[in-house]
Amino acid sequence: MIDELDDYFEYTCMDIEFDTIQIKKRHESINSKFTEAAKSWDKVLNSQWIARDYLAVKMILSSSILLSSVQFANEKNLRIVEPYLIYYSLLSCSRAVIFTSPFTDWNNGELFTMTHKKTINIVGDIISQYCKSKGEEIKSFIDWAREYREIFSYKFPSNGLTEHHLSLDKTIEVCTLLCEIAQFQSKILENAIDKHVKSDFQLDWNILGVGYKYGDANFKFIDKEDGYRLDYIYRKQKRPYSLHLIMTEGMVEDFFGAWYPEDDSNLNEVYNPDANWQIIFPVP
Repeated sequence: MIDELDDYFEYTCMDIEFDTIQIKKRHESINSKFTEAAKSWDKVLNSQWIARDYLAVKMILSSSILLSSVQFANEKNLRIVEPYLIYYSLLSCSRAVIFTSPFTDWNNGELFTMTHKKTINIVGDIISQYCKSKGEEIKSFIDWAREYREIFSYKFPSNGLTEHHLSLDKTIEVCTLLCEIAQFQSKILENAIDKHVKSDFQLDWNILGVGYKYGDANFKFIDKEDGYRLDYIYRKQKRPYSLHLIMTEGMVEDFFGAWYPEDDSNLNEVYNPDANWQIIFPVP
């Protein structure tokens, strides 16, 4: 990884997929945009970017759960869930990239309700800024997963999974690259804040509500765990950091623990969320 980033994180996939010139060029573009924001940093931007990074972290963790669930389902011949889990893991990682990109606007919170098609198009465009062919390849891969999932949602082939289903290994590879790009972007923001923001800013809980309030017409609820984690950030961090730094051990343990079986007397026969935490990202 380029020296300008000054990051201990190992960007294994990015270093394989992109050359140094491509990464440097993208770093300059992202850094310019984040520097502009950091020079006019205020309570609103501070709150928005904390919410964006927090939700990006959750997209990575949720994708990890989805992909390890695919592994377990395949072992147990529960393959009916594969098209859904693979697609939504790709979509979640795509959203992590979009949430951490300085080129996507908050837009009154509509950033978080972006349609699937728009999400796929935007993440393809973002990756194309590093390498056009790789961007087109990943966009096509995710769109293929979307279409394959939809045939089971709307018509359901009688032969079950066809030869059109996607490789789990390839899906993990793509998700890992997307996670690294999200981490890369968040680290550039962290560096820009370190350099240009010299005071602390309070947080706006009306903005942070996007991270812990759920539901719409049929139900509404507040997730206490999300509220607790955002309150921790409010008290301890007070500003955005890179995704890897936002992930505390307690946060990760509690997130995966929410999917732990109620009866753990036979973990070899039931899904164990602790089995593969780091399937796409080196969570602590």
